[in-house]
Amino acid sequence: MVITETRTDLALESFESKDKTRLDGVIVRENGNITTVRIINESGAAALGKPVGKYITLKVKSFVYDTDIFDGRLYEFKSVLASLLPENTESVLVAGLGNINITADSIGPKTNNYVLSTRHIVDEFRKDEGFEGLSCVSSIDTGVLGNTGIESAEIIKGVVAQIKPSCVIAVDALAASSVDRLGNTVQFSDSGISPGSGVGNHRYEVSEKTLGVPVISVGIPTVVSAAGADGEESVYVTPREIDRISEQGAKLIGMGINVSLHRGIKPEELYALVG
Repeated sequence: MVITETRTDLALESFESKDKTRLDGVIVRENGNITTVRIINESGAAALGKPVGKYITLKVKSFVYDTDIFDGRLYEFKSVLASLLPENTESVLVAGLGNINITADSIGPKTNNYVLSTRHIVDEFRKDEGFEGLSCVSSIDTGVLGNTGIESAEIIKGVVAQIKPSCVIAVDALAASSVDRLGNTVQFSDSGISPGSGVGNHRYEVSEKTLGVPVISVGIPTVVSAAGADGEESVYVTPREIDRISEQGAKLIGMGINVSLHRGIKPEELYALVG
């Protein structure tokens, strides 16, 4: 089979596929392990096939061979997420997208195993117990349309209408076009997310436009996508280490969210509360 086209959820890969040429409406900045792709107008959106917004790629040590998340990478994660959170964020809803029964699609729901949800803890209790740094955090797993009969965006919208968070952090598995991105890449975006878009299965988007509150998407690529010539269907491949990538990736995202939102509490202490 001759490969002629690939799909990717990563804005950086979409830009690189243009041979890193200057594109109208696209601004790219590199700073160590962090690369920011800003799509500032519809021309840039059309060129990269992504909505207008900011896309930040964080490169970390491979989840496959290195499982120590307390080596500084959590603070890199925190610095990126903090740059996207709205000012004066009072409460956050973490929404895990994907299918827990499919390893390559399980990062979203697995992340919530590591998120310290605190909405049920009243302010007086937080103060009495010495946890003044805890933020108001809630989390849900949306499941998938084939199992629930409900779009993920519809579920999240209903919860948002009920609890009225300051913003939503949507976590999902992503598709990449290069195996070099698997197990060491995290993408953040303030443009929301369309579940399944990287594998050609577009669902209702989860964004500020559809939910009415800011949405930050966080994802890790777990599959490599390639589309065949002559009308052949796309092929999606996962590495044999996908179990470790999914589990360690979910741990990094969940703990990264904790460190970002629950201030004044050491990462090791946060992990003891959820691990």
